Amino acid sequence: MLIRHNKRKIAMTAHIIRNHQSSIFQQHIAQARAMFTANRAVQWLLLVCLSIALTGCGFHLRGNIPLSEEIKNMFVEAPDGTFKDKLEDILTNAGAQMSPSRDAADVVLVVKRADSSRSVGTLDERGLANSYDLAFKVTYQLLSTEGDVIRPNNRVRERRRFNFDPSLVVETESEERELQEDMEQDVALKIVRQLSTVTSREPISAAQKANADAADEGAAQDQE
Repeated sequence: MLIRHNKRKIAMTAHIIRNHQSSIFQQHIAQARAMFTANRAVQWLLLVCLSIALTGCGFHLRGNIPLSEEIKNMFVEAPDGTFKDKLEDILTNAGAQMSPSRDAADVVLVVKRADSSRSVGTLDERGLANSYDLAFKVTYQLLSTEGDVIRPNNRVRERRRFNFDPSLVVETESEERELQEDMEQDVALKIVRQLSTVTSREPISAAQKANADAADEGAAQDQE
């Protein structure tokens, strides 16, 4: 009888321990879930605050660059081609209205030059090119419809390098075209970002224009 009684006590004690352990385990799970939910809420709150702060500081996502109302009615004067199309698309996304004519616009964006170049990047042990450097350079200015300078000459430039394999001509040509399009896209974005700082159609002074022209000449020599 004593042995049977002890066995029963041992079994009851084991049952109590298991229930206690299970209860503790469930409490840990509940605490973990609560912490996870709280952390997700904190992360979401931080993300919202960061977005608000960045927007307030003037930071905008790629392709979402607001322009001043002063220059939104714009006529783009540029060589026809893929770059002009990309530039007008990004300007439109930034809120600009593409005027059908120079006279109907408030400002005129003049792309004076848009040049692409290709040069040897590196050579292999035989002295043959195994990579090329691509460059895309644009010079532009912003004018009033009367021809007065609002934003003097600005130069924007992008570079890319790609490996060249003579046995993969088709693939290499395709990569070169993609890089050219990528450069045009990035140059167009840079131009629109610069234009987003223009808040007035007031022309610059003659002294400012002279200083800008001198700086532009120096920049042109540096890029040669």
